[in-house]
Amino acid sequence: MVFYYTYGSKTEVFAKALGEFLKQPTYKLESDLNDRAGFSFMFKAVRLALAKKAYPVRNMPVDKPAGSIFVCSPVWGGGLAAPARYFLENTDLAGVRVNVLLTAGMVTEKYRQRAYDYLNQLNCVPGQVYLFAATSKIPPEHDVLIEQYSEIIK
Repeated sequence: MVFYYTYGSKTEVFAKALGEFLKQPTYKLESDLNDRAGFSFMFKAVRLALAKKAYPVRNMPVDKPAGSIFVCSPVWGGGLAAPARYFLENTDLAGVRVNVLLTAGMVTEKYRQRAYDYLNQLNCVPGQVYLFAATSKIPPEHDVLIEQYSEIIK
């Protein structure tokens, strides 16, 4: 299964293409952060990112994920977005392989390493971390994402 958090829609495009590629359902994690606009959202998001804090998801899945999952998140302050952290920290993931797909304005190895380090602190089986650059407000075309996934996700 593919779980994802997005404030806008860019990470959603990546997550839905990943779900299609993996032939797995996608599940959008929703937070009241999305109800805030402009400066209010940015201020709260920056504070959460710098403190490496989680922020509640209002539609947490009821059932425990099984097998292997992907969590897609934008990069906030060099790490996962606060609602994605909340999902990971408040879901029973014992025995579940957790892979992460990050979207960021630029690709830097430190983002990937921070995500690996974070996964290793959780009660899960750490999987792979993938990082995709999406520098413009317009995400890559669906076909381009599927082609990239087929080359790197095994």
